[in-house]
Amino acid sequence: MTGSHRSGSLLTKGPLLKATLVFGWPLVAGMAFHSLFNLVDLYIVGQLPESDVAIAAATIPSLVNSIPMILYNGVVNAGIALVARRTGLGNRRRGNYEAGQGLLLSVLLGILLGVPPYLVARPICAAFDATGVVLDQATVYLEVMSLGTVTMFLLLQLTGALRAAGNSVLPMIVLVGANVLNVVLGVWFVFGGLGLDGMGVVGAAWATVVSRGVACLPAMFALHRGFAGLRIRRFAFRWRTQAQILRIGVPGCGQLLIRIVQYLYLLKLAAVASPPSEVTASQAAFGIGVRLDMFALFSGLGWAAAAATVVGQNLGAGKRERAIRASWIAVGLDAATMLLFAGAFVLFADPLIRFFGHDVTGTDLDAVARIGATYLGISSASYVYMAVGLVLSQAMAGAGSTRPSLVIDGVGYILVGLPLAWLVATHAADLGGHRALWLTAVLTHLAVTLTYVWWFRRGTWARPTTLR
Repeated sequence: MTGSHRSGSLLTKGPLLKATLVFGWPLVAGMAFHSLFNLVDLYIVGQLPESDVAIAAATIPSLVNSIPMILYNGVVNAGIALVARRTGLGNRRRGNYEAGQGLLLSVLLGILLGVPPYLVARPICAAFDATGVVLDQATVYLEVMSLGTVTMFLLLQLTGALRAAGNSVLPMIVLVGANVLNVVLGVWFVFGGLGLDGMGVVGAAWATVVSRGVACLPAMFALHRGFAGLRIRRFAFRWRTQAQILRIGVPGCGQLLIRIVQYLYLLKLAAVASPPSEVTASQAAFGIGVRLDMFALFSGLGWAAAAATVVGQNLGAGKRERAIRASWIAVGLDAATMLLFAGAFVLFADPLIRFFGHDVTGTDLDAVARIGATYLGISSASYVYMAVGLVLSQAMAGAGSTRPSLVIDGVGYILVGLPLAWLVATHAADLGGHRALWLTAVLTHLAVTLTYVWWFRRGTWARPTTLR
């Protein structure tokens, strides 16, 4: 318990820059490793014979299964807001209780969101134009991943509870360990050995589900015995607390869903904006570019996660101004991180696109590399101010204020961004092709970020009554 006391004191009393750095860097590392799960799986199955079939069979289920993971982060953020506030107040008993309720909710939602895709896995994969062997393998892959949704949600909830209590090192260790185990099991399950027959593509799915489940065990043991000020022993289901978590979390889920929709409609409009001879190449290039975007932005979310915890604890301790200052420090750290990613992506755009595009078949890889390099050159220009918006959004979520983010993203990306992107895509031939579409997306990101800055500076999100 002494260690948790020191951690809490650092976040609420120590030098802010030091507190944010010490607490945030393990989260950045952990988030980066967590985002590697799908990339590792794709690389491993890409070593199988008929790699194009194997990669296609793994890509579709990975995309589908990422949707509940991204959505559930809204619920995790709600749990972080509650536990962090109780920690700042010094009310450990209440924090333990709410962390336990979050774990129960993760199991319930894991079943509710995992079983339906399992039951209709084949029609879902067929909807992505999978046929023949690809459809058969993708269906089994999605069935395994869907039934493993519970382990995915539990891992997110457990690491989130530890972060909310002020410990960021154990979540990093858990996530790094899960990825190392995923690599080992992935190679073993896919190719076989030591008495186990190779399972092929579906082996990667089993490796991911098992590694996430195993990674949950040390975190659950730590919380059961008492760690970082949390000690979870009782799991009686309480509808009132579940409703409170969902009241805070659902708007966050909606905000993340909007972000997913934004990338999906840009993928569709990339084809509209392309000459007929480059439709496939532009979609492949955009898909690879988005994969790199997500790796960079998800890594930077570590600073946003740090902001959520520091804000929650300081508001709980009645230190409103300190919470606001901590948010801007996290903004600066995330912006610096994104600047490094942007520079690397611009300098090494061609080899990066070619590396991740090795599985592209039936398409000129030179065209994919050319279009992809253009995309990264334009998209990376938005990384810094996208980081600003994401950190401010998560800082407000740490205070339990999630509805403004839903409104800002909904208006910016759906009501304004979508019609504007469609207009530009349909007139792309006169406006510069792909560049015009992607510049429109960059300007939309900028407008959304400026709105976040304006709303954040108003300060209404940081009222003591935001979270009860």
